[in-house]
Amino acid sequence: MTTEDFNQPADRARDVQAQGTQAQDTQAPDTHASGTRTPAEPAKVTIRDVAKLAGVSPSTVSRAFAKPDRVSAATTKRIFEAADRLGYHADPVETVPSRGQHGLIAIIVPDIANEFFSDIIRGVERECANHGLSLIVSESRENASLERAAFDKVVAYADGVILTSSRMPDSMIRKCAQSRPVVVINRAVRGVHSVLIDNAPGVQQAVDYLRAHGVDGVTYLDGPATSWSVGVRWNTIAAACKAQGMEVRRLWPGSPTFEGGFAFAEKYAQHPTEAVIAHNDLMAIGFMAAMRRRGKEAPRDYQIIGFDDDIVARVSEPTLTSIRVSLPILASRAARLLFARINGERQDAELFRIPSALVLRGSTGR
Repeated sequence: MTTEDFNQPADRARDVQAQGTQAQDTQAPDTHASGTRTPAEPAKVTIRDVAKLAGVSPSTVSRAFAKPDRVSAATTKRIFEAADRLGYHADPVETVPSRGQHGLIAIIVPDIANEFFSDIIRGVERECANHGLSLIVSESRENASLERAAFDKVVAYADGVILTSSRMPDSMIRKCAQSRPVVVINRAVRGVHSVLIDNAPGVQQAVDYLRAHGVDGVTYLDGPATSWSVGVRWNTIAAACKAQGMEVRRLWPGSPTFEGGFAFAEKYAQHPTEAVIAHNDLMAIGFMAAMRRRGKEAPRDYQIIGFDDDIVARVSEPTLTSIRVSLPILASRAARLLFARINGERQDAELFRIPSALVLRGSTGR
């Protein structure tokens, strides 16, 4: 944009114009000569814009992103399509360049004692060792506030951070990703690079197997209400059962531990179903132990399937049918993605998925 220099005499202005020379614009690029501002870039898309296009309230949009199980699958799909159409958080979060590398990577997990998370820690540590890096491990104890506090402590020393099954809100995760390169495992956050478990293949195989063996009803023992993956997994199971004409009910929230599964046995016994799917293998083992006290054994009295295919699934009695995901691949992919982000390498994809599959064992009669 060009403007006339109004401080010049009129004849001087005519001379400049006659010479075909443009006067210098000494004002800001987005300011008229009169001093009024013009937009430098398109207005930022807000959650209200997504809500308007999807025909729902802003609070429903917020729930769809943070807690997918609180919104119907059809409405969630409509919201995501509206968000994609408008470009809501479509671009990766811009990270402030580091002033220097420390050779340290941090990983924050909800529960170090949980084998799912300890396996991921080991996988990330192996990748760090292969790249001459060291790993800082921190535990959030399933608490979003403690997770943010842990991030704030490690961020001064770490070149990048892996958030595993983060309990923080999306907005807080994006804020963290502005200060250091961040990769999220087992959670999708728009604008932040994520590595997810694709539950759909394993869940579909599990439901198809149960239906083929005469199961009409399934009880799902769910995990903590603060877990994003809980909602995604429940929606996947509910949709697969509905497609097969099977009844499914949900017992939740629960602790993703042996004790959490044990505690669900009493509620299940009030309205038993032919099959049970547990949020993870630890809960499944705890549930079987509680049912054994009631004189009920799998697979004689019910069939049960876990998630993660931990070592406990292979040594339990009976051995536990489980939906397997390769945690070493999950951890390795997340670590290498973080290394690339730290080194400033461009990533065409923002979301990466690791497939799942059903492993049949004794708890379902195999």
